[in-house]
Amino acid sequence: MDVTPAANASSGSSSVPSSSKTVHDVIAKVDVAEFDWKAYEGTYRGRALITRLNHIPTILLSNSNSTPAHSLHLARTALQRLLPLIKETWDTSLYLRVATALEDTRVGAKGGPVRRDEDEAMDGTSASRGASARGEIDMDWVESARDAERKEGSRLDVELRGYMSNLIKESIRLTYLAFAQLSLKSGRASDALKNYTSAREYSTSPAHHVDLYVGILDTSLAFNNPGTLPGYVTKLEGVLDRAYPAPAAAGPRIGAEAAAAATANLTAADVRENQEKEARSAEMRRNVGVKIRVAKGLDALARKEWERAGREMGEVGEEGGLAGWEGKAISTADIALITALCTLATSKRDRIRRVLLERTSFRSAVDDSQGWIIELVRAFMEAKYGEVSVILNKAEPQLVLNPFLYQHTVDLISLIQTRAIVQYVAPFSSIKIDTMARAFDRNTDDMLREVEYLVGEGRIEGRVDLIDGVLEMKQDNARGELFKDAFRVAKSTTMGSKAALIRMRL
Repeated sequence: MDVTPAANASSGSSSVPSSSKTVHDVIAKVDVAEFDWKAYEGTYRGRALITRLNHIPTILLSNSNSTPAHSLHLARTALQRLLPLIKETWDTSLYLRVATALEDTRVGAKGGPVRRDEDEAMDGTSASRGASARGEIDMDWVESARDAERKEGSRLDVELRGYMSNLIKESIRLTYLAFAQLSLKSGRASDALKNYTSAREYSTSPAHHVDLYVGILDTSLAFNNPGTLPGYVTKLEGVLDRAYPAPAAAGPRIGAEAAAAATANLTAADVRENQEKEARSAEMRRNVGVKIRVAKGLDALARKEWERAGREMGEVGEEGGLAGWEGKAISTADIALITALCTLATSKRDRIRRVLLERTSFRSAVDDSQGWIIELVRAFMEAKYGEVSVILNKAEPQLVLNPFLYQHTVDLISLIQTRAIVQYVAPFSSIKIDTMARAFDRNTDDMLREVEYLVGEGRIEGRVDLIDGVLEMKQDNARGELFKDAFRVAKSTTMGSKAALIRMRL
């Protein structure tokens, strides 16, 4: 599977063309035996954790006939960790796919069957782990889960028919929401969205619509399906203001006078009730607002709008963080990672310093296993470009294994390296290509190709002398610019003087 998109795959990308590289080439950098699964799973839970773990076999086993041993080992471990999580749901279709894939990985990379002792060595476990670890399908659980799903579906269907016949709107709405939860537990995200849509027809208040759209956002994000987000985010923002209006933006004196007038005829109990209502409203706005921020950020990331993605994700920490929503769709650590990469790829030095180095919420969001992010930012700001290249090269497997960043790894790394090159050559009138190659820890031929590409794209204003291997920067004509500025000032002054004389004569 190719992880290097074509240079013109997206208008939002300015990637420097590079040699084609497969996902297995990237994963080869990983010491599979020492892979930190605890750090990879992080704070994720529920369906979001299932989606995250399922990402690994999805990308590594897409062409099982040519899967190298190291990729096979990593995918197999992910599948083993998936099975017990899936058994906490009723998602029998995913369970069967995972169990079948796990059994298929018992065939060696060269096509021969793996012996039991090799199988156990690959698992890092013994036979005591049981049939599940070896990929043997637990048909008893499958039948039990299907039966439980069928019974729950039948019960809800009977209730819905009764409520429909009596036109009890609130009960119909709640039943459709229950159907949506059943679909989620069974792994059918599309059916859940259909049930949420059906519930909308029986929603009678703005608060009902808030619950509905929040459910849709939770579903789309947990299954990492940002394509459905834009329309619903806009609707949620509109209905949130109606259901939980923000406090009036009045000055302190006006606000105090209005509050005094409003509470003059209220009892202490009424005042407490109003205060509690305002507190609940503020809390709801904060909780929903964080989900909207994340949804906007992931939507921007999917559209390759890197600057907007970094800005939206960076504001999550400033608004209080994920709190109780931590790990249900995304983790704080992944938000910090996306913020850092998108900001480095698109922002100027002053904004990078302000957002990534001086902002306390960002530094506290960086996980202990992500110390390389701070090192990357500091190396970039201190113009240690060789160190930047080394850090990005080491981090590439982590980005490929991240479900949110997998499709964008090449673009983001290329954009960061491009900005580093442009920033590096800015002070020079000319510089040798081999000097640049040493500074960026690259070979001369690769460096030359990148510089030629950037010059051709207009990112670097200059020309490449292929004979001497020198990049010559375009020199500004300072003397000519000075004369132009002088003529422009003189012309403006003359026109102003003439206008003043005309006014005096009038």
